Amino acid sequence: MQQQLRPSGPTLIAAALSEERAALEALATDLVAHPLPGLADGALLIGRIDAHPVALLRCGVGKVASVVAVTAALAVEPRCVISVGSAGALHAGYRVGDVLLADGVLQHDFAAAEADGFRLFGYGADIPSKGDPLLVADANLVTAAFSAATPTTARLGINLRRGRIATGDWFVADQKVRDAIAARSSADLVEMEGAAIAYAARTHGIPWLVIRSVSDAGDGEATLSFWEYLALASKNAAEIVRAILPALERR
Repeated sequence: MQQQLRPSGPTLIAAALSEERAALEALATDLVAHPLPGLADGALLIGRIDAHPVALLRCGVGKVASVVAVTAALAVEPRCVISVGSAGALHAGYRVGDVLLADGVLQHDFAAAEADGFRLFGYGADIPSKGDPLLVADANLVTAAFSAATPTTARLGINLRRGRIATGDWFVADQKVRDAIAARSSADLVEMEGAAIAYAARTHGIPWLVIRSVSDAGDGEATLSFWEYLALASKNAAEIVRAILPALERR
């Protein structure tokens, strides 16, 4: 069922790391800390990006930390929740700095554990699940966001795509693990918060988007690549968020 954007309230934008949020802060004005129960000092900043009200959340790394922080931040009554940051590419053809706007997100580590690996719940597996590992984004919202970002992608030379993002509590830095996740999930990118944040937003009836920019290839060089290109990936993802904010307010 399509979820409706709230008529007022800021867009809540959640980034796991300070470096990822810094790219958003660089675009914002009038930022002030907004203390809330359950959040660390300075975790939530209220301000504007191009006159659009935003709440910038440093949610922490991983599914548990991000859900706890986003749930606490829902006290600002956001019109929409956006999960933003970096990700590893699961397929060849994605370059560092490419941005993906998710049509769907899933938990790649929500599974039945076995000696030689595991089987995901909810993807044709024999074991049923109530965990909803696959969440489908509102198609109209994603289409509107993608269209709004097109002029920015052309101006800045950012390659923007739509696709699926896999979330799990693993930093993927092994080619075999990366390829196994890709085969099980049919996802394009992998990261550590998006599906959890989307689940929290959906549970509270708030529209959501997940936006990620590629920092690495999820292989043996991922750790070095991640730190080398984190700033670039964060900047590109932040620019796409900036571009879509007017479309969120028109809906």
